[in-house]
Amino acid sequence: MNIVRTFCHICPAHCSRKITVENGRIMDVDRDTESGFPSEWCSFTRGRIMKEVNTHPDRVKFPQMRAGKRGEGKWKRVSWEEALDHIAEKLKGYKENYGPESVAICIGEPKGMETAFAQRFASAFGTPNVATPGNY
Repeated sequence: MNIVRTFCHICPAHCSRKITVENGRIMDVDRDTESGFPSEWCSFTRGRIMKEVNTHPDRVKFPQMRAGKRGEGKWKRVSWEEALDHIAEKLKGYKENYGPESVAICIGEPKGMETAFAQRFASAFGTPNVATPGNY
């Protein structure tokens, strides 16, 4: 058994956590009150779902592309290279046909460097349209 010190990714508070890991699986999530970083109780109750998020059977673990018609729920596994090439082609088409402003970047709840990377990508692509749920 190994204790890994990390930060919760469930909400924007990003409180410090001690994760008990055994054989590569999360066994327990606990507050890290020794690190000196925030470790709030309210976030802790939400942070307990980290284990379920990591092991949920419906969690997407690799790139997939639609294998049937939209809405059929049919997917096939593809390589990262194939997925990224497909996304690049789509973005290139939108930019050429409708202009870079036709693309909006929606970050969700940003954590770590996500906001900086998204802003840099948007700038390089040429779109001013970047949205987050907060004032980041």
